Amino acid sequence: MMVALFPVVIFLYVQLADVAVSDATAIFVGLLALVNGLIASILVTGSLRAPIDKIISALQIFQTKKSAASISDSATDELGDVATELNRVFTTWNQEIISLSKKQFHQEKQSEQNEIQIGMAEKQLEQTRSLLKVAQTLNTTFDFKSNLKAILDEAILTLNVQWASILLIDREKHEMTVACVCGIEKSLLDDLNDEEYPSIRLKPHEGLAGQVIKDGLPLIANKGFKDPRFKMFSEFRSKDERVASLLCTPIIGNDGNVLGVMNFINRISPPVFRNEDLPYAHDLSTLATLVIERHRLYHNLFQDEVTGLTAHNVWKGFLVEESSRALRYAQLLSMVVIEVDGFKKILDSSNTDFGVEIINICGEIVARALRDTDTASSIQERFFMLLPNTDVAGAVFLAGRVKENVEKTAFAFDGKKYSVTISAGIACYPETLQDPKTLMKSAINALSQARDSGGSRAVIHNASN
Repeated sequence: MMVALFPVVIFLYVQLADVAVSDATAIFVGLLALVNGLIASILVTGSLRAPIDKIISALQIFQTKKSAASISDSATDELGDVATELNRVFTTWNQEIISLSKKQFHQEKQSEQNEIQIGMAEKQLEQTRSLLKVAQTLNTTFDFKSNLKAILDEAILTLNVQWASILLIDREKHEMTVACVCGIEKSLLDDLNDEEYPSIRLKPHEGLAGQVIKDGLPLIANKGFKDPRFKMFSEFRSKDERVASLLCTPIIGNDGNVLGVMNFINRISPPVFRNEDLPYAHDLSTLATLVIERHRLYHNLFQDEVTGLTAHNVWKGFLVEESSRALRYAQLLSMVVIEVDGFKKILDSSNTDFGVEIINICGEIVARALRDTDTASSIQERFFMLLPNTDVAGAVFLAGRVKENVEKTAFAFDGKKYSVTISAGIACYPETLQDPKTLMKSAINALSQARDSGGSRAVIHNASN
């Protein structure tokens, strides 16, 4: 306003004072007024442009980056009011963005937690199904090693490990022996007989297994054979050095005593064992306890003390069941009855203990010859073998294998060697008889013919006998 009034004031002064002004002075004053006006215009334009540029810049940043930056303008004019209003809007925006970010963060965390919980639930469901599958398998057979193998096979799949094993404690010998091995390292024992197992026996206080037995608690050793508690066997050093991670859990009996340990070796994915693996391993060891305790009970109640074969009364129950099944479904069913030749003469020239030794060894040979579905029992020097789904040829082959193994076994008493031979009677439904209920009678008749013909031979029953 002062710039605008300057020429007016000069003009009024000249008119009122009646001052004579030369043209040069008038031009000078006019130029001075023009310069002042120009300077005033620049100043006014700058004062308006600066806040406008700030506002435009803030709006451009907000539009492109969605970032609400504060506008610094302390003026009290309309542009200052606009800047203040925009700051208020930006502040509200930032608060809402922060609130939304927090909500999104919490939602993402909750989603992660939900995914973890879902993953754990799915893993627990998978493990539960695995345990149910094992339990169903255990109900189909009473064979001890088959049941242990079923547990380890399922554990290898579910825990995703390379191999697994079960070691059981022999209280009398105060040592642990390998009861079962499954997985890629089963070849560790493939070339060993039972009597050679002492080369890999452990004392209950040795190694990681000894620590588990001592404490009665599971143990994770993700350093594998490098763990200072690991027991290394010189015979299997190259294989022991393949142990990269190990989970060992105790097998605890119903009386609270530790029966042995279960080992899970070399986790594949993830490459290490974790605490969340322990409940499943514990459940597997509980199933192993069930198998061991049931085996002991079965052995005490249903097995012959001398031979370890099925008690004869129990075996006769199997005979009735298999005979009915063979008749109903028209299935093959064979029986082989073998007898040690001249057993009474052997007893007369030795003693009862030597006779028991012969029967015991013959029982072991018979047991090794049987399949999982076969059953056998004994009465003194006579052995009865029931062979479902087996024809005459299969029965003859089994009898021949038992005969060969018995005859090549060296028996000695008081420095005297004994050559033991056996005779066998064979019957098969429906190949040699029409009624499976007469199977045992027919096989015994065939055995009598073999014995009466001089022994050390097998006779097959036929309808004309």
